[in-house]
Amino acid sequence: MIFNLTDEQRVNWTRIAAVTSTLILMLYAPKLWLTTKTFPVFPLFDWIPIPVGFMEYVFWGILFGGQLIYIFYNKRWLGWLVLLTYVYLALVDQNRLQPYFYQSALTLLAIVLFPKKTDAKKVLYTVILIFFATYFWSGVQKLNEAFYIQWMSALNKHFSCIDPNNTALLCLPQWFLEAFTYAVPWLEASMGVFLLFNKTRKFGIAFILGMHAMIVFLLFYLGYGYNVVPWNFQNMFSVVVLFYGLQTFKPLDFFVSKFDLQRGVLIFMVMVLPLSNTFFGFYDNLLSFHFFTADLHYYNVTIHQDLEDKLPEHVQSFYRYHNEQPYLNVNEWAQYDNKVLFYPEERMIQDLDQYLRSFADDPSQKNLTILFDYNKVTE
Repeated sequence: MIFNLTDEQRVNWTRIAAVTSTLILMLYAPKLWLTTKTFPVFPLFDWIPIPVGFMEYVFWGILFGGQLIYIFYNKRWLGWLVLLTYVYLALVDQNRLQPYFYQSALTLLAIVLFPKKTDAKKVLYTVILIFFATYFWSGVQKLNEAFYIQWMSALNKHFSCIDPNNTALLCLPQWFLEAFTYAVPWLEASMGVFLLFNKTRKFGIAFILGMHAMIVFLLFYLGYGYNVVPWNFQNMFSVVVLFYGLQTFKPLDFFVSKFDLQRGVLIFMVMVLPLSNTFFGFYDNLLSFHFFTADLHYYNVTIHQDLEDKLPEHVQSFYRYHNEQPYLNVNEWAQYDNKVLFYPEERMIQDLDQYLRSFADDPSQKNLTILFDYNKVTE
């Protein structure tokens, strides 16, 4: 029964959920993991060999087939094979560093770090840290003015009837929409904290299930963002499996009880690195749990007439026009093949800009491209 699982079973079902979610997303977005497509790949380092032709399909097959076997054949070496293949492919193209893939990779890391005969509770507590961090940091990272502005705008569009021309899903009082907007970061961060305490754990599970159910409903209602649906179901299942019926002596047991080097590695990954992102901007935003935080950088690229006809035809097919001047919506272009948004880090847009400029007679020409962050709502 799911309500009376051993520590080993909790870990095993969470592992299966992580792998299954990734497999579904690989079927949904198979070209994300290939090199030959309309959208270029962006390696983290220039020296990394990029698989092309037959080899890109070999690595796709290793990642997909390895995970498929790993569901039924729970061997540590196979987990390492899957994890290291993912790391290599993510270094080849940073667009594969999407949060749902990253979370599943962290889950596998938390498991395969331990030798086979390790006390299952040690492994369980290490895996649990990932899910605590997911909700805690996702709430904390929403404490910014951009989130309040964009969230309020979205709520007004779908849940306010002040504008008679607005076709709202549901009419809610304006005071409630405003209060809810400012409460969201605190509510979400609290979900993570609730999971730490015996007396509040069931409330945390219920809140998390309700939040994910609402997200999935809205995604289907709005007709986009299907790539995050498996991730939502994965987290709903994993939170129940990991936390329902679990009892601890102290709230900090997950951090310090049976502490070892492996736990230290995960604490560094899910606590220290996100903290450095919050205070110093170090480490990537999405890898620091900036989920729907409205402070990510998404760009349009305006193309100068000297470059307009020099870009490849498959790039030109994505031209949009404003005042008769062409521009590229980077997310639209990326999603055509990858089915995911462009990875929103400044180094990525600079690499894309360099890629576009490389087709010009003089790549250093001023105003050849103009980058516009359309997601920016505050100065």
